[in-house]
Amino acid sequence: MNKVLSLVFLCCVFACQKKSEKIPVQKEQNLEEIDQEDVRTISSITTDYDTLINRVKKRGDVDAYDELFYSFQDCCFNARTDSVMVYARIMAEKFNYDRAYYHYYDAVLEKNGIDYTGFPQIDISKMEKQEKQKLENWFKFMIERKQISQQTLDSIKR
Repeated sequence: MNKVLSLVFLCCVFACQKKSEKIPVQKEQNLEEIDQEDVRTISSITTDYDTLINRVKKRGDVDAYDELFYSFQDCCFNARTDSVMVYARIMAEKFNYDRAYYHYYDAVLEKNGIDYTGFPQIDISKMEKQEKQKLENWFKFMIERKQISQQTLDSIKR
């Protein structure tokens, strides 16, 4: 009886196994033509910082900038403000990305402990002279690029 049960068990085990089919893998003919920066793999959920930084610096990639910006928001204070200032400035100056202008001045104000929730209520009178000059130059740059009006700039307490 044991032999019959063992034989039935073995038949069930081998009958339930799936047969695997070999699927032919198609290889690329010219690997030199593939831009490795554009290749996406299944295992990569997020892109590493170096790739994002290169895309921002070289191409002005808005999606890469936004991903960097939001990841910096989760960082510690100094990394957040300093890093945002660097890449926001690149995106604003080289690629004229509207949101980057505002990200830059928000980061400068945050770094200096100034409330930046409302533009007309900004008070930069207590900033150090050197930082204040940088920010005023940035606001003038924003006026040149038509991001803010002279009237808005005049509303800032200096």
